Amino acid sequence: MAIRRPLTRSALLPALLSPLFAAAPALADGTEAKTALKADGSTSLTYSTPVQDYGAVVGLDLSATGSSVAPTVGQSADGLGGTAYAKVTVSRLPDWMVWEKGTVNVSVDPNDAASKLATTFERTIPLTSGLAATLADTYQVKAGSQAWETDKSLSLKLTDVGTTFAVSTKATSNSPQLLPTVSAQQQLAPDFTVTTSVADTGSTLNKSITAGFTHRW
Repeated sequence: MAIRRPLTRSALLPALLSPLFAAAPALADGTEAKTALKADGSTSLTYSTPVQDYGAVVGLDLSATGSSVAPTVGQSADGLGGTAYAKVTVSRLPDWMVWEKGTVNVSVDPNDAASKLATTFERTIPLTSGLAATLADTYQVKAGSQAWETDKSLSLKLTDVGTTFAVSTKATSNSPQLLPTVSAQQQLAPDFTVTTSVADTGSTLNKSITAGFTHRW
């Protein structure tokens, strides 16, 4: 007789996500991994793979605090946070809409037993050669609660020099006042970027500098 033992909270994340990445090579070419080491010592790792027949992307975001080693899919869940997600993009919206394209994101975080549903609408406007502006509007709700979040942003991308300037505002159900954030991202190498940002938290200014490394295979 087989004995089934309930999954502990620390084992739930790997159990849910391992089948996803075991099947990833069969989904489509273009699997991507992004690793970032932040100034506070935390690390993050993102896996994603497209499902071409459905115009979707499925993936996993992992993070670990105060570690010099990037988290991995097989790592123990102790001290490890992670979210599985699916993203569907509608690349062309009806002409009567202001927005150019839209996305729907569904994410599941087993560690807090919560799911999130978010929609984002975007429009990119070419201004001059090598300069484009992107408007984005995001709405997010958390399943099983009345928690919500909205983000609105305007970014300017200088493709010739690899620089992106952005201004955004964010409001949540806990803090309904729109609070601004200003950021600048510079691409120093094909796979390496540095981002600086200043965010208004309502009581103080939160300043940060982060570096990100992206590699596709």
